[in-house]
Formats: sequence, C-alpha cells, structure tokens
Amino acid sequence: MTKVVIFNGSPRKNGYTIKLLEKVAKGAESKGAEIIKFDLNNPEIRGCQGCFYCRTHDGCAIKDYLQPMYKAITEADAIVFGSPIYYYQITGQARVWLDRTFPMLGDNFSPRHSGKKLITIFVQGSLNPEIGTEGIKFLNNILDSYGWKLEDSIHYCGTSESAPDLAEFEALSLRAFKNGENLVV
Repeated sequence: MTKVVIFNGSPRKNGYTIKLLEKVAKGAESKGAEIIKFDLNNPEIRGCQGCFYCRTHDGCAIKDYLQPMYKAITEADAIVFGSPIYYYQITGQARVWLDRTFPMLGDNFSPRHSGKKLITIFVQGSLNPEIGTEGIKFLNNILDSYGWKLEDSIHYCGTSESAPDLAEFEALSLRAFKNGENLVV
C-alpha cells in the first residue's frame, strides 16, 4: 500500500491551503493510499536545538509532536507539503518544521531517504505570483536536496482579494486531486 505523508503549514483550520491538501489526500485515498497527516501549527512542536544528534542518528533527539514524522517519512512513498506565503516566505510554523527535517541529510549532506514523490502547495493573498516565487523556490530546492522528486507545485494567488478567483481554485482543486491519484504506485 502506498503511504503518503502530508504536512500542513497553515494556522488556518479551513483555509485554502488545507482545502488543497485535502484534495491531494482524497485523490490518493481514492486509489487506496494510506494517509498520515501532521499539523505544523501544533503547539507541541519544538524548534531545532542545534544538538547535532541527527548527524550520528537517523532522526531527532527532540521528543515532541514531530518525533513520529521521521518514521513516517522513512516509510512513505510520497510527501505532500503545504503552506501559505507570509512575508514572501513559508509560515513560521512551516519553517520550524523545515529546520527539523535536517535529519533527512546524512554525512556530506547526502540524502538519507531519497526516492519519495513530492507535491508542494502554496497559497498567498496577493494576486502577484512573484511575491511568493523566491520562497517557493527556496523550499522546493531544500526538499529536492533530500532526493525527493517534485511532481507538481501548486501556487494559488489572490486569496485576500474581495473576490478570489474561485474558478481558478476549482481548477487547482481538480489538479490537486489528480496529483493525489498520481502519487499512488
């Protein structure tokens, strides 16, 4: 059975980020995948302590909400990550998670758990896609260094407008669902 791990970097419980992540999950589930979800807004998450435990172990010394993610990632066939764009970057919650993924790299910064399929989702208030471009590139490049193959990166813009383009959202929702289906091997 295909295993898909989803990381939600949005603090909003019913925002566009979670809606698109749910579409990916439903697409994967429709093909029989097992879904494991992590809410990166969980108050039980601690930041990286710079202890370098992960340089000699495959995982992290911090025993918190994220501790099970290391096993989940190891066993996963696919990773799905979503975050709003705040101040040109991923959210602070997502950034703490990203720091905690340092154990994905081993000696000489070689990937420990490569070969995962990857979908990323980004949502921003501004209609101008250039606002989030560098932050998206930054995150996708780091995840690429883990040996994860980017299958698609969705970027939905204009959510804080008085009337967001809901036709575009529906098209992106369909794309997200199909991405989920395509994650299943």
